[in-house]
Amino acid sequence: MPRIPDAVSVASLDTHRLIVAVPNEGPAEISCNLPRPVAADVLRQLADNLDSPAGRCATAILTGQPCPVHDAGEGTVDAFARGMRKVQRDEERPAMPLDPSDVRAALDFNAGRADQVLASARDVLLDVDVPRGPEEALAAARILLTAHARQIAALVEAHYSDTRTRWGLTRSTRGLLTGYEGARKIVTAYADGLADEQALAESAGNEQAPE
Repeated sequence: MPRIPDAVSVASLDTHRLIVAVPNEGPAEISCNLPRPVAADVLRQLADNLDSPAGRCATAILTGQPCPVHDAGEGTVDAFARGMRKVQRDEERPAMPLDPSDVRAALDFNAGRADQVLASARDVLLDVDVPRGPEEALAAARILLTAHARQIAALVEAHYSDTRTRWGLTRSTRGLLTGYEGARKIVTAYADGLADEQALAESAGNEQAPE
């Protein structure tokens, strides 16, 4: 018989900055009105805290796990409070231009999604509070297109492997497999070229930055 909860709490982004919902079945859902890199930092702090050693009460000592009574919640609240203090400090500072690290943080944040690059492009485009000019936009485009090209190369490689495993290397499949391998190399070279261009741009920017 399914358990019926005594009460149901309703949370929205009108009252909360970050909402994480983990249902009994299906994927977790995250809603936030924080910048993605800040939200990712808060979640990492929570994860680090949950992975910390168990408390020292009798239950924790016997089980080697945090006590559900004495340890539950306290560290999580502390971690979230630290994260929110960081958010408040960031909000007090003038808005900084879009940085390549912000785009890479968006990719890391969306790593588990069905289409990591598409979700990250959405987040970067929606984050209108972060100013960006032509150079910042070009850097974001390079980073996202590099990741997208590597996605495509991985898909081609997977199709190559699947075809070779299923049909083997024969006179009939040799040309097809050669085409797949050539396509993968072309896309990989395109991704590598974009990555090299971005690395050079960042290196030049670091040299010009005032010390």
